[in-house]
Amino acid sequence: MKILLSWLNGYIETNLTSDQIGKTLTSAGLEVDAIDKIALKCEGVIVCKVLEVNKHPQADKLCLATVTDGQQTYEVVCGASNCRAGLKTALAPLGARVLDENGQFFTIKKSKIRGIESNGMLCAGDELGLKGVSEGIIELSSDAVEGTDVAKLYDDTVFEISLTPNLGHASSVIGVARELSAATGKKVQYPVVSLTEDHSSPISKAISVEVSNKTDCPRYTCRIIKNITIAPSPDWLKNRLEASGIRSINNVVDVTNYVMHEMGQPLHAFDYDMLADHRLNIRNAKAGEIFISLDGKERTLEEKDLLICDANKAVALAGVMGGINSEVNLGTHNLLLESAYFLPSIIRRTSKRLGLITDASKRFERGCDPNAVIKALDRASMLIQQVAGGQICEGVIDIAAKTFTKKRIICRLSRINRLLGTRLSVGEVETIFNKLDFTTVWDGQDVYTVDVPTYRNDLQEEIDLVEEVARIYGYDNLDRGSNRFSTSTIPPAPIYLFEKEINTRLIAEGLQEFLTCDLIGPSLLDVVGVGEMPEKTWVRVMNPVSIEQSILRTSLLPGLLQVVKYNWDRQNHDIAGFEIGRIHFKEGDHYCEQSMAAIVLSGKSAPHHWDEKAKDSDFYDLKGIVENVLNELRIADISFRPNQLQVFHSGRQASIFAGELEIGSLGEVHPTVLRRLDVPQRILFAEINLHDLYKVKAPESKMHPLPIYPGSERDWTITLKEEIPLADILKAIHTIPSKTLENVSLLDIYRSDKLGQGMKNATLRFMYRDWEKTISQEQVDAEHASILTNIKTNLLIG
Repeated sequence: MKILLSWLNGYIETNLTSDQIGKTLTSAGLEVDAIDKIALKCEGVIVCKVLEVNKHPQADKLCLATVTDGQQTYEVVCGASNCRAGLKTALAPLGARVLDENGQFFTIKKSKIRGIESNGMLCAGDELGLKGVSEGIIELSSDAVEGTDVAKLYDDTVFEISLTPNLGHASSVIGVARELSAATGKKVQYPVVSLTEDHSSPISKAISVEVSNKTDCPRYTCRIIKNITIAPSPDWLKNRLEASGIRSINNVVDVTNYVMHEMGQPLHAFDYDMLADHRLNIRNAKAGEIFISLDGKERTLEEKDLLICDANKAVALAGVMGGINSEVNLGTHNLLLESAYFLPSIIRRTSKRLGLITDASKRFERGCDPNAVIKALDRASMLIQQVAGGQICEGVIDIAAKTFTKKRIICRLSRINRLLGTRLSVGEVETIFNKLDFTTVWDGQDVYTVDVPTYRNDLQEEIDLVEEVARIYGYDNLDRGSNRFSTSTIPPAPIYLFEKEINTRLIAEGLQEFLTCDLIGPSLLDVVGVGEMPEKTWVRVMNPVSIEQSILRTSLLPGLLQVVKYNWDRQNHDIAGFEIGRIHFKEGDHYCEQSMAAIVLSGKSAPHHWDEKAKDSDFYDLKGIVENVLNELRIADISFRPNQLQVFHSGRQASIFAGELEIGSLGEVHPTVLRRLDVPQRILFAEINLHDLYKVKAPESKMHPLPIYPGSERDWTITLKEEIPLADILKAIHTIPSKTLENVSLLDIYRSDKLGQGMKNATLRFMYRDWEKTISQEQVDAEHASILTNIKTNLLIG
């Protein structure tokens, strides 16, 4: 919700800055998300009043306007069709600076227009930097003081406030003013309403109203205004609405929105002449009844939906939206203005079921003030008469099922102080209640009898009043007391601690943590494919919120693919992240849940750098991360073996083994999945079962002494077929008994047409060391030759 500071200042005067107001409201529970400044782009422009308008002798579309700034008069040539006597508008006198059609500043100089001298310019909104204003010169409020700098009128601040569902009483300018009044002690000045009714036209003869369902509509009121003129709203009205985030439509509809934003009471205007037999009935819909709302959509209704109907048809969905068949338009001359109180649960149910959420329905859902419906109706009638003319029929239709009295709640001073940890006195608490407009009676011992205004429907019990005392007294003023720490006697679950360790290791690899939903749906499964988990193993949700959250995930892959897709669509192509979460599946009649760690890579493996060309992440980047994490966890005997999972690219995937235990898999996501996902770059994915990994984790890290004597290296290049894994060669080497061979590592892989198709050269580096003395060259050569002979013999390679 957006609130204009100038609008707020009309009801409460404070000496607080906008930042201080924001902090005060936030402390009171109205969270201020943003504070934005509004300013005009002009210099020296002042408020003037048009005294007289005459036709230009040399031009049919121009006029001569005599205007005053309260001290002197000016003769100005004007071409606006809305220039008229009595209008207050913006005058740019000689020397003032305004905007041209290109948005550039220019200075007003004395000039002759068709032979007539003009001593200034009457300004349109776009010439002052305003957006969305009506055509012609700007129309200022009749209250604007002549000679005032126009920039000061528009020098404003917008507060963007987030309201929780229990703060319906604050969903208006006056509601916010009341909250600010309670926090600062300043009085709220309510708008003065003065109606001029047409005594020759009583409303009782103009409309007949029946409320068939008084349970869901406890109070219904309306007025009739005749002979109005539908036109664009004056600028003061339009500007306030648009600065508050409400689109301007026409003068009548804008007034209803204005009063709703001002007082929190939704209103609706009907074209009176479109109401059959000039009768209204508030009734329940019939099952399957069709209603066409203002947005042009057909709505199929249920019996619990509440309708406003004339003699033949439904003309509004009560509390939610009006009908297209009674819409106020340019041809409207007579108006029926509605102000009602509807049961919040009824409006909420209809709005949610139809997916039709409006500003009115949100306010009715949170609860309006049943005693404010007449005040809002009269306020809107007065403003409509001001901006659209017309005559207000004498009297008002007011059908109330009951009297709406203040709620009475008992509250104990001892309970307030005990819950808040305070020592507030009787007078201090009573002062807070008075600031909140509560009526209190003290029993002289411990109990307040508190009468709560009807606009505070969020207050139901004693604990609600305790919270009111806390927020007005100030949460910052409550004594926090000393921290009391006691550790649990129950040790943490080992798997939980292991997950935290894995999380730390993955972050150390430069990965960002992702969190995705445990629930997935058919459309996401269609993208990923059926996968390796048959449908009979899926765990389905019995009453899902939506079909796309109806299945518990059997892998972390679908959610992380969604993350990549979301980022790709927003031009964030480089992804390096991980997730630790649960997967769910069935084994027969048993439901299983396991903790998994997943890694996803896509795009460049490193940021752009001028000295080194960035490369795309590949299978070996992913494999390297997995190896690093497993090594840090001291997992022994790690190996990677070819795999045949459908979701991965064939030949670019592997199972991860710790000894003979398979703990996970990794690979490049299959191109078919990428096409379904509409992501045209490679995605690498690895998933490890943390329950299995925990079983093979070494309990402790043992330190080994550093070598004292130098070692000696030998390189060996071997030609292999592509299908022979290098892991087999390395494994075979490590099985050969040797007292001096310390380590073997891959140095390089070379492929060339000269080697032949399907062949590769692998260069291995052998490190030899004697821990007792410096190893000799002859000893290294002999040991190296022996190992190579053994490898060639056992593996039958040359």
